[in-house]
Amino acid sequence: MNGAAFDAMKRPLRPFSLQLSRPGAQAGLTLMELLVSLLISGLLVPLIWTTIQGSIQFFEATTWQAQLQRDFDRLTALLESEAQDACLFGTNAGPGDCSEPPPDCSAADNQLRMRVTLFDANNVPTGEDAVITYSRDDNNDLRRTGPTILADGRLDPANTTANDQLVMRGVKAFSVSPNDDCSTATIQIKASPLAPNTFTATPGLGKPVTRTIAVRTGSRPLSRSPQQ
Repeated sequence: MNGAAFDAMKRPLRPFSLQLSRPGAQAGLTLMELLVSLLISGLLVPLIWTTIQGSIQFFEATTWQAQLQRDFDRLTALLESEAQDACLFGTNAGPGDCSEPPPDCSAADNQLRMRVTLFDANNVPTGEDAVITYSRDDNNDLRRTGPTILADGRLDPANTTANDQLVMRGVKAFSVSPNDDCSTATIQIKASPLAPNTFTATPGLGKPVTRTIAVRTGSRPLSRSPQQ
């Protein structure tokens, strides 16, 4: 082995490295690229948040609108049931005794009065009557005053003056028009959905609903208007 070859063997080997980036390329983002990224993010984030917020509001408004319809259905069923026990309808006065000739029922007003016959546990008339009143208070609550309703659906003859029982919330209007002989009444109710907080109370969502019900004493309702 000659001297030159021997000297080459004594020199240390150079470490091997792999060049991944192009010559002259810079690592990371430049200031201009960072500013552009921030600008794009500033434009996209509000749009994304607005979309999410709108979806949440629409979902909750739809849910509470459906809840309002269920509340209307329950109220309608209650009025129909109690009308079957009624002998007379009235508004701001009366109505008179069931055994008497039909009195003047008074003009249309913002409350419904119905005189009902009370029954004992054997479904036999007790010989006594009571008046059930539905009216809207200043808090837009529809309330009922009259005999309590027992578990079997019968009116309690021992408690005929249960006051201000909450029936439905969010009632914006409540009007009643009885006919001349006090045997039928037309009830018009307007109510709005009650959102759980003001965040979802967005204009245009949760529109008020009006329902009109016609009831007859001792019978099922004559008619019901389509839901609006």
